[in-house]
Amino acid sequence: MFVKKFTALLLVLFTIQTSVVVADGTQPSREVLLIVDSSGSMKEKTSDGVEKMAAARQALQKVLPQLDGEHVGLLLFGHRVAGNRAGCCEDIELAIPIGPLAAPKFTSTVNAIQPLGNTPLAQSLWVAKDVLTKREKDVQKTVIVLTDGNETCNGDPQAAAAALASLGINVKVHVVGFAVTDQQERQLKSIAASGNGEYTSAKNAADLIEKLPEFLLEKPAPLPQPVVELSRIEAALVARLKDKDFIVRTKAAETLQKMKAVATVPYLAEAIQNEERISGITYSKEAALKALASMAPEQVVDALRRTASSKNRVVRKWVAEEMANVQDKSTATKLSTVDQTLVHLLNDSDFMVRVAAADSLRTRKTIAAAPYLVRCIEDGSPFSGINYAKDAAFKALKVLAPSEVEDAILNALDSKNDKVRSWATDKLADLN
Repeated sequence: MFVKKFTALLLVLFTIQTSVVVADGTQPSREVLLIVDSSGSMKEKTSDGVEKMAAARQALQKVLPQLDGEHVGLLLFGHRVAGNRAGCCEDIELAIPIGPLAAPKFTSTVNAIQPLGNTPLAQSLWVAKDVLTKREKDVQKTVIVLTDGNETCNGDPQAAAAALASLGINVKVHVVGFAVTDQQERQLKSIAASGNGEYTSAKNAADLIEKLPEFLLEKPAPLPQPVVELSRIEAALVARLKDKDFIVRTKAAETLQKMKAVATVPYLAEAIQNEERISGITYSKEAALKALASMAPEQVVDALRRTASSKNRVVRKWVAEEMANVQDKSTATKLSTVDQTLVHLLNDSDFMVRVAAADSLRTRKTIAAAPYLVRCIEDGSPFSGINYAKDAAFKALKVLAPSEVEDAILNALDSKNDKVRSWATDKLADLN
């Protein structure tokens, strides 16, 4: 039983915290099940001229930093049976069972996907329900659906999403719409609402490649609310943390630091995260950060991580720079929270943010970031200032993993982006 096939891309990410213990004795922070629509419409191109499946592959590669150290699975549909053949609406496969992320296998499986059949969105969510049914109920599980269309097999994805959310094991269903029409978007928003989740959209390939990793970032817990009553002086200084003049804001933070006004810590954290486009914003943030570090150093990483998602590019650049010397170190194979954030900022839409992130990874000597620096060098995404960011990634990779530089440059020579090929040609002279 079929309906007219809509253009559709579906990717469902299940972000699931669990009590499963990995080989080193630690618990993964999340389990992630990716359900990828490989229907025939994935062969079509977006408004920026990129094949949808190619865009999905690039976006999936960009989410790997957020999946580092976690359990990941991959479920595909529409990849084996053509849309006009019997069984096309049952063409669903768990290609990678949920387990510790194996990046090479993940990459090779994603790269092998060939768009072919229909889009059994609802049935895939019902299969996902079966996968999740026996999971631990005392931890959060998140579903992220990325689609450029909606159900093509006459199913009811809203009902399936609601069934997932009502399992009693803390499941939420989020949705990312990829180049969808208004009509399609209405259904996708309904799926998110039925699954107690959120909805966002990506207009084209570049937008998707930028937004998917951002949407996958784990949402920080709400800021702690003040529990200690402020003195009159403390309250007056806290009010000045929002002054229109950056010198006043800076002096207020410095005075609170001198007073060791611990009760004002939540307000200092809030001042760090403020993204208003006001003059001297980074000067006052610097003062607030120093005050926070002196009174509550354990909150510095969380405050900076929250601020990294600011809509103000000046603030994001400031965060990337400040993270250079934060004491939250990675191991040789696993990224710390700070370095995961910096790797995410390597994909920022603003080239100065990307440059600052690469420079900070080099300063921090984050060896585990080498694969992401390689991707930054090889990437041909149509970002502005792309070669400035590649220069910074090149310098960082030469320090962190010099043996990988040559392959990265040679691969960049095959980019479809003329600017990238030109840049890579110039860089060959620096390999000697």
